[in-house]
Amino acid sequence: MESFKKVISLNQAAKFSGYSQDYLGFLIRNGEIKGMKKGRVWFTTEENIKNYIFKKKVSRNEFALKDFFSFTRTRNIIMITLFVLIGGYLVLVGLSKDIEISATGIESAVVSDGGALEIKN
Repeated sequence: MESFKKVISLNQAAKFSGYSQDYLGFLIRNGEIKGMKKGRVWFTTEENIKNYIFKKKVSRNEFALKDFFSFTRTRNIIMITLFVLIGGYLVLVGLSKDIEISATGIESAVVSDGGALEIKN
């Protein structure tokens, strides 16, 4: 036990943890919670009980993540991502096509490579 002051009986541990004394004793005997037996009474620490409760909550959240990334949800995420990417690509391709501009009133121009461009009306 870490500290003599923090040692509590399973009766006390049952009151604040919500578990029965028998179940807490079972957990100690199975090594899931640290504890010791003096005479006929089991003892543990408040910290050990809190750590066990925390571990149980964390393991439940792992299942929640597995449910969140279920086959159906993952497939839907992939499909939506593909639609967005393909749609975005099609929009960009449509915007990048050559656009005809009316050249009324323009007689000549200079192109990007420095050459001259003759405009015929």
